[in-house]
Amino acid sequence: MWVGRLFFHISTIVLETLAWKQSKELRRIRDEVLQECVDGQAKMHTPPVFCRMTALALLAIERPRMRGRREMRLERVIATANEHHGLAGIRDVRWAGVIQTHIVEDAVCCTSPECTWVMMARVLSPAELVVLADSMMRRDPQLKRTSVECLETYLDRLGECPVKVWGLRACRSALRLVRENTDSSMESRVRLVLESYGLGAPEVNHPVVNPHTGRFMYLDMAYADLRIAIEYDGQFHAEQWEADVHRRRLLDELGWDVVQVTAADMRTEGDRHALALRVAQHISLRLGRKVRVRAPLSVKQLMDGRRSVEPRWVLAS
Repeated sequence: MWVGRLFFHISTIVLETLAWKQSKELRRIRDEVLQECVDGQAKMHTPPVFCRMTALALLAIERPRMRGRREMRLERVIATANEHHGLAGIRDVRWAGVIQTHIVEDAVCCTSPECTWVMMARVLSPAELVVLADSMMRRDPQLKRTSVECLETYLDRLGECPVKVWGLRACRSALRLVRENTDSSMESRVRLVLESYGLGAPEVNHPVVNPHTGRFMYLDMAYADLRIAIEYDGQFHAEQWEADVHRRRLLDELGWDVVQVTAADMRTEGDRHALALRVAQHISLRLGRKVRVRAPLSVKQLMDGRRSVEPRWVLAS
């Protein structure tokens, strides 16, 4: 029993440390960008509403992967071309939708998480649009900025606009794939890969009771009915490695089959295909029959709702 309690103590400290480091880095970026915004605002006649990447930094939300390389500069939203000012270092972004705002440190104004998400649809791939929504709804309360319900409410408001709002349709479709209470963007990307290969979307942060302590531990992802855990391993250090060893021993005792995933499994399409095959093999062993992966669908194809996203082994049973 003491081993289980020691594991819980170590893993709790490690997880809290990792969450604290992530939160600290996001706050550092926020503080830097906040000062830039204050300086930029002083040059304007009317207070701006900062948007897109600037808003993500001000809201301390993890930034998604962008299409191509984009220089770092402040971005503010404008409703009409007449508002364009042409100040160096500040990009104007036209937006026809409802501008929902958020005040940061009583100093500057930026678009709300919901508004920012829709505005980012113009510069993100479908996959990163889903990843960004996930990152706005972290399990850690300190990093949680919105919810699926709030996103849906804002999209409904945009749907009532008399003019077409760019990104609305993409975001409505993306909601089919987003999940609340995730812990990292890489976990979201792994989930989308498994779904694209026909293996279904594993449940995120599935709770498992530690019998030694009676407290919950949370699996990154899980096919709970099959007792298969998908655990993403990020940056390693000694304490995390030790906690992971105890965690996997305990899961093994509880009858869970653990699939480890690292960044190396996600680098190329070949790597992602190999990962899907490996997970399919684990599923096959649990079911006692062969489970095949399909040719991968794009995230855009998964989003459109015209294709089944049910796991292939469910459809075949």
